[in-house]
Amino acid sequence: MATNRYAHIADDIRRQITTGSLSAGDQLPSEAVLARQYSASHVTVREAIQALENEGLILRKHGRGNFVRHTFGRIAYFADYASADTWAADNIAVDVSVRSGEVESGPRLASLLGLPMKTLLTEYVYLGHHRGSPCTLARVYVPCDVAKLDVPLTSPTTPFGEDIRVRLAEVGIEVTRTVSRVTSRLPGAEEAWALRIGTGTAVLTIERRSWDASGRVVEAALLVLPGHSSEAIYESPAPAARGLEATA
Repeated sequence: MATNRYAHIADDIRRQITTGSLSAGDQLPSEAVLARQYSASHVTVREAIQALENEGLILRKHGRGNFVRHTFGRIAYFADYASADTWAADNIAVDVSVRSGEVESGPRLASLLGLPMKTLLTEYVYLGHHRGSPCTLARVYVPCDVAKLDVPLTSPTTPFGEDIRVRLAEVGIEVTRTVSRVTSRLPGAEEAWALRIGTGTAVLTIERRSWDASGRVVEAALLVLPGHSSEAIYESPAPAARGLEATA
């Protein structure tokens, strides 16, 4: 038995979800009803809901209430720029929408792209959904003086903006090297809102940069995935065995 009152409430609701008493898409009783049901304060109930939201079990819909989130297999990011298969999902369909616009580079983007402050960039924002729940967020940046790309607003090849590099190649800009840097942290308020997760949910963040043959950064991406449903996979070819011969 959990010693903390909010943990006991979270344990009971978690049990109802895992046993199927509460199904994906079901709405939880209001906080007032839960407070009466568990003889607890509204603050304690809110803490329990927050804990379940951070675990990816509850989806808050502002103005509508709390719902059991549709769970899904892990979404994998393959950090192999030479491969066309840069992502995979365990038996789920991810619908991706894209919006784009021009922005000026602030300190972080200027450093990432190796450009002066206030350089004009095109920002492509990819948001992936599974059954209406956001599950991936990617922001991809291309300097405007590098290329102007025609990117479709729906049904891109991946939720991580990999089609940007394909379209760069189509206009004669070949990516010769890509580096991905993976970290984990808590989400910012804007990221938590976009992914409909709690601010206490750990996220996996991937910072990706791509260079052309001249050493110019032609694309940079900032990817954010909920930590409870994502992973990054690195794969390298085995080193060639040189100068070694089998002996009898």
